Amino acid sequence: MPSVTIMIPALNEERRIASTLESVLGVTGARKDLSAQILVIDDGSTDATAAIVTDYGLRHPAVTLISHERNYGLGHALRTAVQHATGDQFLIVPGDDDMPAAILAALLDRAGEADMVMCYFPDREQRGRARKLLSGLFGLAYAVCFDVHVQYINGPCIYPVARLRELTLFSSRFSIVAEINVKLLRQGVSFLEVPGVRQTGLEGSSSFSFRNLCEALAVFVRLNYEIHWRNRQRYRARPRRITPAGSLDAG
Repeated sequence: MPSVTIMIPALNEERRIASTLESVLGVTGARKDLSAQILVIDDGSTDATAAIVTDYGLRHPAVTLISHERNYGLGHALRTAVQHATGDQFLIVPGDDDMPAAILAALLDRAGEADMVMCYFPDREQRGRARKLLSGLFGLAYAVCFDVHVQYINGPCIYPVARLRELTLFSSRFSIVAEINVKLLRQGVSFLEVPGVRQTGLEGSSSFSFRNLCEALAVFVRLNYEIHWRNRQRYRARPRRITPAGSLDAG
């Protein structure tokens, strides 16, 4: 039976964690041939997030709560989740109900068709000009410097747990996703991209901040060092793109 671990990072999400869990449980519960582990990583919340998740865990055995004593960031939360994952596949779902159920369903439907099943968002007009400019420059820099030509380097993705456990990751915040994607793609994995439609969480995306921008720049510099110098033999392969029709092309 296919199995997946869905990580839900949460920091003071008492107003949206219940709707996030309902969405995830609804999608996974409709797939009787899928074994789902739902790991909520409470990253130092000071509100009722942990209590709400605990209540769901009592009613839904698939839901497990892991609490951090303080806020460590998404990178640390992800490493915790990977360590405790029991599924063969791994996916991050934001705790602020930011991922539409349709995207989660689409990713799960295609799981296994490639090593990485990535989601991108054609509806870029929903973002402001500054955000679109920075996002475009960010994507272009990654494509040029790392030779990974994907639609959205920071998008939702299903990963093989075994491949994640082989990685040495250093990012502490939101750049962990870009770091994972670059390191896996540069090891020659296969990938498939599916389109999705954005959904804004309770107070908009929290990933766009000066602190996260500084980390993104620092991670970009360190990734260049790792990919092109320190571990260049490990990361010298080209990714393999799988088209939705199922044919295999060079990435």
